[in-house]
Amino acid sequence: MRGGEMEMENGPTFEDLAIDDSLTDMERVAKYVCSNIALQRVIHVKMLEDTANSVGFETTCDQLIPLLEPLVCDVEYVVRQHVAFQFPPRLMSDPQHEVRSAASDSLVEMAALVKSEDQGQHVLTIVLPLAHEDDNEQFRISAVSLYNGLAEHLGPELCQQFCVPELISLSEDPVFRVRKFTAQSFSNVCKTAGQELSRERLLPAFLRLAKDDIWGVRKACAESLVGISEALAPEDRGELLVPLFESFVNDSSRWVRIAAFQNLGPFLATLERQDVTDALLEHFLNMASSSSAQFGASGEVEIKYHCAFSFPAIVSILGESGWSKISATFEALSNDAFWKIRRTFAHSLHELAKILGQEITEKHLATAFDGYLHDVHDVKLGAMLHFADFLQALSPSFRESYLPVLSEFDSFDQITKWRFREVLCVQLDQLCLTFTPEATFSVVYPLVFKLITDDVAAVRRESFHACPLLLARLQSKPEWVEDVINKFCSLAKSTRYTDRQIYVKVCDAFLSSPEEDSRAVFAKHLATAFFALSADPVSNVRQMFAVEILKHRGMLDDPRNCFGVTCLTLICS
Repeated sequence: MRGGEMEMENGPTFEDLAIDDSLTDMERVAKYVCSNIALQRVIHVKMLEDTANSVGFETTCDQLIPLLEPLVCDVEYVVRQHVAFQFPPRLMSDPQHEVRSAASDSLVEMAALVKSEDQGQHVLTIVLPLAHEDDNEQFRISAVSLYNGLAEHLGPELCQQFCVPELISLSEDPVFRVRKFTAQSFSNVCKTAGQELSRERLLPAFLRLAKDDIWGVRKACAESLVGISEALAPEDRGELLVPLFESFVNDSSRWVRIAAFQNLGPFLATLERQDVTDALLEHFLNMASSSSAQFGASGEVEIKYHCAFSFPAIVSILGESGWSKISATFEALSNDAFWKIRRTFAHSLHELAKILGQEITEKHLATAFDGYLHDVHDVKLGAMLHFADFLQALSPSFRESYLPVLSEFDSFDQITKWRFREVLCVQLDQLCLTFTPEATFSVVYPLVFKLITDDVAAVRRESFHACPLLLARLQSKPEWVEDVINKFCSLAKSTRYTDRQIYVKVCDAFLSSPEEDSRAVFAKHLATAFFALSADPVSNVRQMFAVEILKHRGMLDDPRNCFGVTCLTLICS
């Protein structure tokens, strides 16, 4: 313990913690990293990197480097932990787990910046000694995790030469915790070492771990199965790993079985279509009817959740023709009492619709989607995020049935929370093209105007882009176009300065449009009112006008535009 660490029983006083502001950063670090007060040491250890950058190489070598040795031996592990981010090689063997973890993270980050030819000398040599610390299992655990984290940076050659034999050796470690972490560390090493070496050398070691006497090791293998499958050649996955998965779902440990089922969906997604057997599909479908007797109360919800989460992947494997096999499971899960399961489907129904096609979507998915639009907040939000995407999968006539949903957003603000309106705003460009021109004018047009004048700035900001798209959609009837333009121009004449600001942003949307027709609409119908706002009595309006003038200066100054001179005059003024 430091000689001065014996502070007062009640801790340091306010005066003890005071910092001398007259000192430079270098002087502060030099003084306070040697302080008897641990808090001061922690604060100033965090300044080491920035101070080194500011004082330069020579001062760092002369004054900062000598300070590091006592810091890595500090009695407070928090001090050593913060040094670890700046000094990983020395601290990789620190006895405190938190310190080693911070050093490991830093080492992986640094490895990404090291040249491939220097990886062996400057990175791998830090890890190898840890793997051979026979008297310290925690060091071996740190080493095996680092092999996995560093594999892609080390490259195939070093990985094959060092990581593969080290991983195989650690898979036979007498301490089960080391074997457990080894089981979790195969995926990246396999991917880097290559498919052939993974099959011939690493997979046998993994299979041995999968039969380990300790259920925690087997559970780790079940959790790592997807990564192993992705690392093997596609033609080998079914033959070598499907029997292994069967052993996991029939394991004596409930935790191993839960881990296997949680990873079943992603595992199936890695297999070739012919390797997805009826037995595997049956396992997946049974997840929807799992009971608390099988997995416990919390396990039942988790299994159903993972089934719902992976459902789109299974649909993509089976396709439209296989819908009859899984439709009953969809019906059960999409109406499940647990809202988190319904939320998962609310976020993915549009993807299912793309895969299954119009007929199945309208017959089976639309009912669930309708319910989600009036479900609890989180479920409804998931459905609204992809409202326009889902409508794209429906026939034009079927889409019209969702117009009342949009009409709800044209009513009082209290009916819908502003975040729902915001997620709808980003879909306005799609909605302008989704419905017939008649429906667009009667429903989408009032909605767009409502959103661009919303009380919440975030909603307005996300909605302006729809203005030129709306007008383009209504070109078939001049009276519609005239009505919309008059509505926009009414904002410029409003007695509320916020409305006049909104008009400036509407004009910005037309000027920013890539379509020449939209810019022509601005020149013909909107420009006069726009330039009149340069003399607005409210400074906020003039300021916003000036910002847009400068933003579009290149186009507005074009002599081919009839307002070019006006624009130049306004900028100069």
